[in-house]
This record gives sequence, structure tokens and C-alpha cells, in this order.
Amino acid sequence: MSKDKFTPTGHIEIWKVYPDGSKEQHWSDHNIITSGMGVGLAHLYAASGSTSIVDYQILNYQVGTSGSLTDYGVSSYKLAGPLGGVKPYGLKSFLYVEDLQPIQNGILASPETFAGIPYSNIHRVSKTAVRFTLVLDDSTANSDDELNEVGLFMRNPTGSLTVNPILVAYRPFIPIKKTKFFTLVFLWTLQF
Repeated sequence: MSKDKFTPTGHIEIWKVYPDGSKEQHWSDHNIITSGMGVGLAHLYAASGSTSIVDYQILNYQVGTSGSLTDYGVSSYKLAGPLGGVKPYGLKSFLYVEDLQPIQNGILASPETFAGIPYSNIHRVSKTAVRFTLVLDDSTANSDDELNEVGLFMRNPTGSLTVNPILVAYRPFIPIKKTKFFTLVFLWTLQF
């Protein structure tokens, strides 16, 4: 890899996994690496942000209900309609959720609900690629709303005392109504 060129890419697959172990692919396509990735890496390389490498890791995500397949790009800085609060994610869910104040378009936004990505769901798949496995189990995000967008967030690149995540990868997808009859699994690979 040339030191002059840094062109990260990504690919996302979305699978319905049923209790009997069978699977059905819902979506597969590239994703968008957003300008937030550049902001986070600029803080890292300029030593102007956090002093902890953990803050530059992608450890949070959001799913949402208002994504558009025609209105998104590298300048996307937030989900159009992220699930808000613990209740939409599911009161009986095993998913770890927390309210954090994200950086959106260069400013701190109002607190939003984020899901955590356990380290056990982050895997190096090659020398230059990392896969994030995001799991919405059978008790998670079951509602009348259809899910149609997902985003990955760098934890806290500015090193703020309060955690301020920033969107680094985003993808709207064909809507899906999540139910208790299947687990929804996102396999998201980022290539650097």
C-alpha cells in the first residue's frame, strides 16, 4: 500500500438466521466510508485527539428506520432515523446499549442511543481487513417499524471526557421488518 493513497472500502452482508440454524441473505453490497473516518484518523495521526487507542476503535453502531437508498454518501454524518432509547432495541435484548452524545457535522449533537460491539465480534480477516459482526437477536428491535439503515461509529476520537462517537461507515438497505422469529446478523468488513 502506497503511503500517498489511503482508500478504505467496505462491504456489508445482512442475514436472517432462524432458530433451526438456517440462513437467508437479505442484503449484500458495498458500504460508504464517511468523512468521519478521515476526521478520526486526522486526530490520531496529528496527535490532536485522544491519547488512548481504544477511542479510535469502532466499538458502536446504530440501526435506523429512515434511510434512503438514493440520498447518502461520503458526507453522511448521522443516521436519518436511528432507534432511540432502550425500548426500541428491546427490553429483553442481550444487546448492550448506551446513550452517547455524537459528533455530527463537526458539532456535538443531542444524546442518542448506541449499541456496543463486543470485542468478540471484531475479527481480523486479512492483513488489511477487519470484520464486525453485529447481532440483533430474536428479542432485539422487534417493532412495526422496518429497519433500513445501519452505521458504524469510532468510539471517541477527540478524547473528550464524555464519549462522543463519530460515524465512520454507513449503509442504507432494503427495508426489513425485524421479528422474534429470526436473528438479524450484519457481517461488515472494512478493508484498509
